[in-house]
Amino acid sequence: MTAPQLPLTRIVPVIVHAVGVFGDEHKASHWLSTPLPVFGGRAPSELLETEDGIRLVEQTLTRIEHNVFS
Repeated sequence: MTAPQLPLTRIVPVIVHAVGVFGDEHKASHWLSTPLPVFGGRAPSELLETEDGIRLVEQTLTRIEHNVFS
């Protein structure tokens, strides 16, 4: 059985936020698809399957946006 998918209306704002933070779609796409230590070696896009994951990605983008790295 597969997990229920979140609606695009919940995921698209995260993608838009990433584009705003990184300045263009290519850089945002690269960040979203790259496994990162902060996410336990998972890509941010993998976390967009749950509400908790979306919140974690959003929080991380906000920290990057405001130069808060801790």
